[in-house]
This record gives sequence, C-alpha cells and structure tokens, in this order.
Amino acid sequence: MPRINYRTDDLRALLALHRTASFVRGAELLHITQSAFSRRIAQLETALDASLVERSTRRVALSPLGLELVREAGPLLAGLDEALEETGRRARGEAGRIVVACLTTVAYALLPPVLEEFRALYPQVRLQLRDDTGQRVTASVLQREAEFGISVLGSPVNGLQVEHVADDPYVIAFRPGHPLEALPRVGWAALAPWHPVALRSTSANRQQIDEALAAAGIAAPWFDEVEHLSSMLGLLRSGAAIGVLPRLALDAGGDELQTRPLVAPAIVRRIGLIRRQDAELSRPARTLWTLLAAALRQRQSARPGTAAAQARKPGRRKR
Repeated sequence: MPRINYRTDDLRALLALHRTASFVRGAELLHITQSAFSRRIAQLETALDASLVERSTRRVALSPLGLELVREAGPLLAGLDEALEETGRRARGEAGRIVVACLTTVAYALLPPVLEEFRALYPQVRLQLRDDTGQRVTASVLQREAEFGISVLGSPVNGLQVEHVADDPYVIAFRPGHPLEALPRVGWAALAPWHPVALRSTSANRQQIDEALAAAGIAAPWFDEVEHLSSMLGLLRSGAAIGVLPRLALDAGGDELQTRPLVAPAIVRRIGLIRRQDAELSRPARTLWTLLAAALRQRQSARPGTAAAQARKPGRRKR
C-alpha cells in the first residue's frame, strides 16, 4: 500500500479544529489566516480521500473518521514535538550526555578540574567516561562508541582527525629519601641495579619504552611486573619499589612521590585528541574538547624543566 502524502501542519490544523470547534478560533490558535486554516483542512481530506469535518450552518464538528484520527495521531504528534524539543535541548547543551574515551592516566590527572569548568557551562549534560588504554580509546572512537577521545598518538589512522596537544615524558618515581633523589636526571642504563617495577609487557607504554631502549642498544631494566597502574602506585608509595611511569600519571598525586627525568634516551608519549573525520561534534562536546586541549597544554607548559616554566621563574630575564 502506497504511503499517504500529508503534511504535519495540516494534521495540526485538524487538532486545532477539534480543540476549538471553530475555523476562526482554530486559525487564531495557529496564528494563520482563516483561509490558510481552511486550506490545510481541505488538503488533509484530499490526501486521505475522506471527509474529516462535518460542516453545517450552526456548528463545526469532526466526523467519526476525524475524531478517530485525532485520538490516534494526537499523542503521536505530541511525542514527535517532544522528541524534536529534546534534540534541540541536547544540541544546545541543556540536556543529554557526552561519551568520551580517555587514557586512564590523563583522566586521573586532568579530568577533575576540567569537569568542574565544564559543569559551570553545561550543568545538565552528563558525562560518560571510558577510561582505558590508548588502543581501546582509539577503537572506541573509530567504532562510534565515543564522540571523541584522548589517546597516545602513533602512526596515522585512516578516518581520524588528530590534534597533538602535549608530550608526556616517562620518569622514574620513588619515595623521598631514595638514593636517586640526589641526581638531577637518571639514565636508563643506570636503572637495572635498582630493580624497577614495570607495567605488563602487553601495555602500549611498556612496548614503546622497550622498543626505544632496544633501538638505543640498552637492555630493558625491569625486575617485577604489574598489571595495573594503581598497583604500581601502591608499590611506589609504600617504598617497596621504584618504577617508570608517564609524568601525567603522577601529576594529580601531590608531592608524595619524587620523580626524575629519564634520559639517554628521553622517551615521551605524544598525547592528542582524536575524533572521526566524518563526525560533527555537538556543541557541548566541542567545548569539552577545547577545555581538555587547553588543560593539557597548560599542564605541559607549567611542568618544571620546560622552557615556559623556566621563563616564569622569578629573576629570570628574557635575553
């Protein structure tokens, strides 16, 4: 059976006529002229090939078919209006949610202050965070499970738009009082005697480090191995071990642990925001993207040892 070609404006006119029982008042309700109102009723009757209105000199009433149509279509039209209004609220950031995939270390260090700033702008928008490894973050974005993500940048991936925002160096971390505290920086080749703990061999961080050390001709210094970052932090804070971590993993942990840069070679993770090239971010998602990018750049520039941080030290003059 072919679909009936009708207009929702014509259906709204029938609902208004049922509500007011008058062509004049129905037209006023829709803010249109009476002739335009009558034309809408006639167009709907033509589309359905049915009489929907009983007209007489005394009154205007809907026919049985017209009444049945109003009873069935009225709630549907109201639901359609509500769906459109809800979509508009989500587009404006007055409701809805954002799904973001993010590296666990970045979420731990960066999300609390950024989310507070975002909440001030969009208090009714809920955040669903998928904090995971870089590989899974990228997969979530590619599979449309997340609007955008923050991940480790490696080789270019087809279909992704990338914004590189920070370089996250690997550091050696330990409790205060450890002999390494006396050194301004630590070479990778000097770590083995201290039996550093490592993340599992399947983690992207571990693989990046092992590949860089192998290219430099340095034996991997690992002794113990753990599955999760939280386990490593527990060992470090207890003084039971020292360990290599991305700097961001420690940025939200206060001054409980000491860190030193690792050199010869210096190894960094390239951190960036990613989204699908064929996807348009919602207004709240664009705002959150901007806030996260700015926070990452600010965190890197404020880190001790960077050029920007050195330039802000008291007494340092520009040359």
